[in-house]
Parts: sequence; structure tokens; C-alpha cells
Amino acid sequence: MEKSIDILHSKGINTLYICVWEEQKTAFKSKVLLENSIYKEIDDTSFLRNGYISNTNDPVKDLIYYAHSKGMKILFWFEYGFMSKINTVPNVDNDVLLGKNPHWLAIGNDQKPSNYNSTDYYYNSFHPEVQNFMINLVEESISLYPEIDGIQFDDRMPAAPANSGYDLWTINQYKLENNGQIPPSNYRDSKWFKWRVNKLNSFAKMLNEKIKSNGDYLVSFSPNIYPWSYENLMQDWPTWISENDVDILNVQCYRKNFEDYKKVINEVLGNTQNILPKTKISPGIILGTSDTRMMDAETLDSILGYNKKINLNSHSFFYVKWILEDNYYERQFLKFN
Repeated sequence: MEKSIDILHSKGINTLYICVWEEQKTAFKSKVLLENSIYKEIDDTSFLRNGYISNTNDPVKDLIYYAHSKGMKILFWFEYGFMSKINTVPNVDNDVLLGKNPHWLAIGNDQKPSNYNSTDYYYNSFHPEVQNFMINLVEESISLYPEIDGIQFDDRMPAAPANSGYDLWTINQYKLENNGQIPPSNYRDSKWFKWRVNKLNSFAKMLNEKIKSNGDYLVSFSPNIYPWSYENLMQDWPTWISENDVDILNVQCYRKNFEDYKKVINEVLGNTQNILPKTKISPGIILGTSDTRMMDAETLDSILGYNKKINLNSHSFFYVKWILEDNYYERQFLKFN
């Protein structure tokens, strides 16, 4: 772990986003997750293997300490957010949260489990119990590791598939707030769509306020490009930044060639102009997936050069494997350090 941090530090990386929430497990042993799931023991809640030995016996604490000794910041990254599963339809038998809270499942206008692109299946992002669970999980992480520098949310929180909201609780809540009207079957209906977007906007504000109430922590969001994010996952991030709920904006400018990247980063700057300083924008650049390199060195050189030209002083990379694995991008990192 220390060797990896040394390599990242030598390449000019100054902030690490550490995944702490994925596939119904946390990087730490979570009482909040235990209480809201069918896990039997607190050790079951963590995706980190037992057997790690150090003075603290806590790999997360050791990582934070060593990164801080190098002057690097640590943000906890709640990668899965409101998402339950990928490529698997969630149910009470394969999801530990639904096993205890079956009513947490998001339902689409077809009355099937709501999902994005038939791959990403969600919990009900509008339900107060689901929202409170996520807030409690975030606050628990801060209470366990108050020395961290901030919290990062992905394109899955706050977010919801565009066709979601057809569960009993959300329907009744809409009726309560709209003179007994039921949600239209057309999930693109403007009034119904905006009502749900506003619920997620309110949650973004709540997240920011809860985190700030615990200390001077950075709040970072990494949504997709707007308006795609709005139309598909109801992420209205221009409103989040206009409401001062964002300290770092890592829009996922995941493009594999320079001209496409240039187009989307210019769109991002257009959507943030006059409401978010460039110093708070750190565009996400994709180097590769878990098994495939997606960015050649020459393209990365052009992207980083363009960011410098338009006075962006930081970028975020997905993900660490392609920085640690070899020296393929060595010249780019040294050149733009």
C-alpha cells in the first residue's frame, strides 16, 4: 500500500478517492449496514479481508495516515450510491438490504425493478428510509475516520433511473403533494419528471448540509455530462452547484479521443459558467476499465494540454490501476506536474 502511494505521489497525484461502498458492503465494519440488512455479524459488512496486520489492524486508517504524510488528501467514495446491483435483478434473496427492507426496491412504470440501461438496478432513491440509510452510512464513515478530507458521490447518488418512482410509497407521496393526482404512466411527463428531480435536488442539499455539520469536509460529486445526466438519471447538477452544494465537480468526461473530450469539457464549462469557479472543476478522465486500457498516451497528452490551455488546474483519473500498472503515461504525468 505504501509503495503504491509513493508511486502516485511521485506522479503528482495529490488526492485519492477511496471506494468505501459497493455491492452492499463497506470498506469498514459498519453498524449502520448491519442494522439495515440481514447480515449476521459486523465482520460480514466489510469487503476488506480479515488478516491484515499492522499497529492499527485497520487498512483504511493506515492508508489515510500514510497518504496524509505525503501531503495527499483522502475522500471517501460511495461508488454504488443508490444502486443495488449490476446485471442482476435484485430481490429479497440476493440483496441483503432488500432482505430486510423489501419495500426499498425501485419500481419502474412497467412495474418491474427499475434500472438504467437494463444493467444498473436501483433502490428507491425517493424513499426517506433509503435516503436516511445513506446519510447515516456517510456520517458513520466520518465518525470512524474523522481525519478524512471529504466525501465523494458518483453518478449514482443522488440519482434515479428516469422511469422509476412507480412504487407504492412514491405514488402516495406524489398524490399527497398534488391534490390526489396519480403519476402519469408517461415517465417523461414534465410535471412528474420535475417533481422527482426536485426530490433528488433536495437530497443533494441534505447530503451537503449533513456532511458539513460534521466538520470542514469537502463534498465532491462525479455526475455524467449534462443534460444526459438529467434525462437518464435525473441528476440536475447545475442546480446543485447554483445552490452551493458542491466543493469539487468531477464530471465524467469519459471520452477516448481528444475531439470528443474537447466537446464535452466545453459543454461542462458552459453549464458551470458564473456559478462555479474553475478551481472547483476537476474533469474525470477515463484511462481504462478493470481489464481494458482505453486511453492512449498521445490522447492523454492532448487532453491535459487542453485543460492547461483553458486554465483548469486539476483533473481526476479513472482509475488507479492504469497509473500504477506501468509507466505508459509517465511522460504525460511528468510533463504536466
